[in-house]
Amino acid sequence: MKEYLSNFVDFLKLPPYILAALSIASGLLLFLPDNIIGKMYMVSFRAQYGFIIGIVFIISISILLVLLVIKIWKSSAEKRNIKRLKKAQINILLKMDKNLVCMIKSFLNEQSHTKMMPMQDGRIIELSSYNVISPAGQSHMVDMHDPHIKYFLQPWVIERIKENAKLRKKYS
Repeated sequence: MKEYLSNFVDFLKLPPYILAALSIASGLLLFLPDNIIGKMYMVSFRAQYGFIIGIVFIISISILLVLLVIKIWKSSAEKRNIKRLKKAQINILLKMDKNLVCMIKSFLNEQSHTKMMPMQDGRIIELSSYNVISPAGQSHMVDMHDPHIKYFLQPWVIERIKENAKLRKKYS
């Protein structure tokens, strides 16, 4: 009995393209007219294993339908999440105070959108926490009396400003 269950579980783990092939093949064996099945010399095979072919057909079609529904669900959830993220990003940029807006404008005015900034400045830390700016690199040589490193403006900030009229007005 354990062997049958093991084989059944292995059947359920087959890749979708193999399940699709099995469902097509078993569907053809089940639903083709007798004269076509007779030309393929499979009349006795269908008569003897028809019940098993039917089970294979139903299970493989069911699994394929479930996989399709899951894929559609994940795709739509991802689109919803991206839409929510963009809305949240726009809200963050709209709610920035004048000091932070001036800092972002200074990054926008740089051709590479990269600028040397003090590491311990609270405004820099706040912009980093919102992922508006990030350090440009992993390790930096700094003067510990006045630590400055290069930061760059995240590409999403530039995209949101270009896309949104309110942001363009605020950051121009």
